[in-house]
Amino acid sequence: MLRRYQEGDVGTAMVVMMVAVMMIAFFSPWGMHGGGRDSHKSATPPAAEANRSALDLLDEQYVRGEISREEYLRKREDLTTPR
Repeated sequence: MLRRYQEGDVGTAMVVMMVAVMMIAFFSPWGMHGGGRDSHKSATPPAAEANRSALDLLDEQYVRGEISREEYLRKREDLTTPR
């Protein structure tokens, strides 16, 4: 096989290179399967995230336990009271 490659058979080398590139693409965090450390995060695209209202963001903070009930109610009142 090595002798055929040395004689100009590039097909085998191309197959080996394609397999190597596919393996790197599949197993890397940026690969085809979308894995990696951040794969558990929300799949919400940044554009859709920007379109959420302040109340939606507040609701999510409360659901995640980032703010207390009292703080949630106070902020919700601030957001829903007409100015």
